[in-house]
Parts: sequence; C-alpha cells; structure tokens
Amino acid sequence: MADSFSAESPPALQAATVVIARPGDDGPEIYMLRRSAKSPFMPSTLVFPGGRLDPEDGTPDADATWERAARRECLEEAGVDLGGRPLTWFDTWLTPSAESRRRYLARFFLARLDRGEGDEARADGHETHEGRWSSIGTHLRAWDAGDVDLPPPTLCTLLQLERLGRTDAQLRQHFADEAPRDVILPKVLLRDGQVFIVMPHDPEYDAIAGDARPAPSRVHDHPMRFVRDERVWRPCSTR
Repeated sequence: MADSFSAESPPALQAATVVIARPGDDGPEIYMLRRSAKSPFMPSTLVFPGGRLDPEDGTPDADATWERAARRECLEEAGVDLGGRPLTWFDTWLTPSAESRRRYLARFFLARLDRGEGDEARADGHETHEGRWSSIGTHLRAWDAGDVDLPPPTLCTLLQLERLGRTDAQLRQHFADEAPRDVILPKVLLRDGQVFIVMPHDPEYDAIAGDARPAPSRVHDHPMRFVRDERVWRPCSTR
C-alpha cells in the first residue's frame, strides 16, 4: 500500500498490531501490554502486541508481509505463537504528521484463541511489562479511573469492541464486513494550552494544519476528537 507525504512530513514506518481475543466469563478477554516508561514511543501506555515490519517479513506492498509481521511480533512481544491461525485485518491508522519523531502506518489484526488458550502470554520485559488478560470492560474501567493510558487508536478499538457485544460470532461478522484499506489519519490541534487529537470526521479537521486523508466510513463509529488530560486521552466534544 503506497503512501505519499509532503516534503515536510516525517516518513512513516510500517507496523502490525494484533488484538488477541479469547472467550471469557464476562465476554471476550483481550491480551494487552504496558509499554516501558523508557520507551521512545508511547511510554507507559497499555497497548496491543505489535511492532515494525522487518525486511525478512517481505515487501510492504504484499498483504502477506503484514500478516507475517503480525505473527512474528505477537510471538516476540507476547510469547503467543499464532501458528496458522487466521488473522482478520480490520483497521489501519497513520500517526499524525505533527508527530516530529516517529510516524507509523499500522494495520490492526484480530486473532481469536479458544477459551483457556494463551495462558503462556507474557511481556518481553524490555519494551513492555505487565502483560494482562482482562475483559474489555476491565481494561476500560482501568483507563477511566486513570490507572492506565490508552492511545486514541487503542481506545477506539476497545470502545468499538465493547459496542459490538460479547460473542465471538459478533466480532467475526463485524470485522468480516469491514473494509480497512482506507487509512484513518488524525491531526493534532493545540488550543488554549490543551492538546487534541482530531479525527477525519470532525468538522474542524480540514482547517487544521497537517497531512489529511478523507474520512473512511468506519471512522464515524469513533469519537470526533480526544483531549489530553493530566494522565490519559479522553474523548471530548468538538466545542
């Protein structure tokens, strides 16, 4: 998938992210990792396993390359070997061009395990710590209490999963109907001493400086913008 940017835009690195889900008593359980406070990208945040494409994964213009990267990163970061288990590509995000150090073009995949599988999952102890299986609601309650930070793409994914319902069949059907090739590209807005992440369907999006993309239809399921409070990102209104 080719992407072009203005001369001022930092180049984007390709990455694959994996939402590992398994049935639980309170709906699907999702495995997440807390990034190290020393990480140069998204320190101290709760994230799904994932990372950059490596040359041995193949060329980025082949979909199979992204799947290989997703499986490799899942094993390296979380200790979960997905083997030949199907992966469902359901979303694609690009870091705003206002990010001066690192930008990622990231594909999000869903991997479904059976009940009780994945108990061997663990953080790598370097970039990530505190690996945890928890229900979607438990992850979101920890975020709402300010105990963990969730980057906007991760928060959008968890909120979406919560809305879709608790059964694995519902997740399969929804993501089978999705068309994730169109990229979600937010922008950064600084206003009155606050930092906002503005989504493509926000009324102010076009007027804000930075690389822009049209709003994919699936983005309308997400909040229009996020604001940074003292510790976490929060959805907020456009006013």
